[in-house]
Amino acid sequence: MSTRALLIFWMVVMGMGLSASVPAAPLSVEIVRGETGYQLLRDGQPYVVRGAGMVYDDLERFVARGGNSIRTWTTRSEEVDMPALLDRAHALGVTVALTLPMAPERAGFDYDDEEAVADQLEMLREEVLRYRDHPALLFWIIGNELNHSYSNPRVWNAVNDVARMIHEVDPHHPATTAIAGMRDEVIEEILARAPDLDFLSIQAYGRLFELPETLARLAFDQPFMITEWGTIGWWEMESTTWGAPVELTSSEKADVFLRAYEEVLVPLDDRLIGSYAFFWGQKQERTPTWFGLLTRNGEQTEAGDVLEYIWTGQWPGHRTPRVEALTLDGRGARENVIVLAGQTYPARFVVGQDSDQALAYRWEVKPESDASEVGGDYEPYIPSVDGVLDAVDAAETSLRVPERGAYRLFAYAGDERGRVAHANIPFLVEDGFVQSPDDLIAGEVMAVAYSGFRAGQHPDRGEGAVNPGRDEVLQDLELLVEHGFRLIRLYDAGENSLDVLELIREHELPIQVMLGLWLSAELSNHEGCPWLDEPIPDAELAANRIANEQEIERGIALAQSFDDVVVAVNVGNEALVDWTDHLVPLERVIGYVRQVRSAIAQPVTKAENYEWWIRDGAPLAAEVDFIGVHTYPVWEGRAIDEGLSYSVENLVAVREALPDVPMAVLEAGWATTASEFGDRASEAAQARYFREIEQWARLTNTTIFFFSAFDEPWKGDPGDPLGAEKHWGLLFEDRTPKQALGSD
Repeated sequence: MSTRALLIFWMVVMGMGLSASVPAAPLSVEIVRGETGYQLLRDGQPYVVRGAGMVYDDLERFVARGGNSIRTWTTRSEEVDMPALLDRAHALGVTVALTLPMAPERAGFDYDDEEAVADQLEMLREEVLRYRDHPALLFWIIGNELNHSYSNPRVWNAVNDVARMIHEVDPHHPATTAIAGMRDEVIEEILARAPDLDFLSIQAYGRLFELPETLARLAFDQPFMITEWGTIGWWEMESTTWGAPVELTSSEKADVFLRAYEEVLVPLDDRLIGSYAFFWGQKQERTPTWFGLLTRNGEQTEAGDVLEYIWTGQWPGHRTPRVEALTLDGRGARENVIVLAGQTYPARFVVGQDSDQALAYRWEVKPESDASEVGGDYEPYIPSVDGVLDAVDAAETSLRVPERGAYRLFAYAGDERGRVAHANIPFLVEDGFVQSPDDLIAGEVMAVAYSGFRAGQHPDRGEGAVNPGRDEVLQDLELLVEHGFRLIRLYDAGENSLDVLELIREHELPIQVMLGLWLSAELSNHEGCPWLDEPIPDAELAANRIANEQEIERGIALAQSFDDVVVAVNVGNEALVDWTDHLVPLERVIGYVRQVRSAIAQPVTKAENYEWWIRDGAPLAAEVDFIGVHTYPVWEGRAIDEGLSYSVENLVAVREALPDVPMAVLEAGWATTASEFGDRASEAAQARYFREIEQWARLTNTTIFFFSAFDEPWKGDPGDPLGAEKHWGLLFEDRTPKQALGSD
């Protein structure tokens, strides 16, 4: 589509083809500078704007609250009779700031196309001529957030041409343009390219609180307006791990309105000549409640109380109901609420009020918005999900969660005066299963795999081990306790593991251990293992078999001697998968498992990849006390957005294949640096995976051993310091924590 054709389309969409007749009685508006600063005069008298953005006519309630001026976002709309709105506003003593629908660059308009720019100027001239004499008109806004996602500064030359045109055909009303935020380079471009603007208008939400500092830095001493302000924007709020922005409750929004007024707007009144709260109406923008001072049903929210106080100096006689708490399964919106498909969870909405009126409750569940629009552009309404709430008219309800996906639970509580409190919780639905709490190892949900080898240290590679010192091991254990871990996994029954067990007992550390017994290769898997270049000699295999038998005996002895510390035993790590370099025949593994189970009181398991359990695990599952599963989405090409879901798919598939045996995840993790994974490896991804799989594990009563406690520099290719094998730790090799454990 050409720029000219796009312009015509934009104007049609915005209703530019409609005609109108308006009263011919303009009232002159000007900006003057007095002893106390800039001031707006209307018909020669000081005029204090008590404003809000409004599209549909709700003027009577607006005026009853103390409002006297509204702003729009287009001079014409197919949905709004603008002449009628102006007439009604004038009848009620309300002024209107009219926005000329200048096409933004993000809509595809090319401000290098001189013909299209000239055509737009003439179309906007027609609009100015149509409305210039209406007595409700206060000033012109030339475009809305033209700097949003823009790159061509010539847009400001075009804005200046429109401002000059307005001054020629309408000398009674000043002209401004409304920009998103207040970036230095944008201000500089506007001041240089659009000197005919009478003042600048700024639109800011959370960043509004930075405005005084910004103005001081720029030494900005000119008059300006705030033509949009209100709650914190969805782009400024914290998000759940899956990217859903957390919305403030209606009461938290009211608090933000009051803070913004008292901390920002009042101190700037020497230059601030007016402000318009956003938004007196309702709109879908990520949610149906984010910005609206009204709900879809037309109810007024608590921010309206604040505006009444700002505009009149008095609080309403009866305040709007106030949100105290909204929980789903006992958790709030900031707690990354993950639930299981098909399960039922309680929801509770706690609301306070200053009267004894009965509150009317309602609940909704909607799919999470997948909108990518910016700048307040149109987003379609999202229908609610039916049949998932057992009561929609009470303070408490139960949610039987729908199929897998991202959703949001909305709660409303309204009084008899049409005032409403509202809040919502984003939640993620995952598949899963629910085990008995008794299936948790030592009652722990999140545990960690621990080896403790630092730079220059390593387990036995055939020429003996270089173990960490006991003081280093003690430091590690105390760090793990500090970070909340009470259950760790060890991988062998050697000297290093003995040190760990002794130190836990000697220092009475609140740590319990799943002891590992290492099984070396008893078969040569050189045809299946990618890094075995040649067959393992028979003599070595025979020696390994003897070593494995000795390892089993050592492990049994440790489990018996440290039965106050060792709570489970794992017999072999990834010794059965088809790609392992230490393959052991299944019948031998079963024999080892039977030997250990017969000799100790603790439960016994075997750690293998999820695929092996699904395909070949039935015989071994019949021998163990619980199944030990490994899952690594990032090794299988998955990005973090798929991390939890892919792990859950793996674990659910194991459960379906082997439904009669409890399960624990003995390894699940995410590398923070990896030459093999590129951008998929990061601290942020690891932190997200840790938080999400912890939520899922708590719901399912599944113990998760996160891999691993510390980075392990001894692993992998010595020539590749960025190799993934070295960087799975929740803490760096120097023992400082990564983001998953709360580092900055």
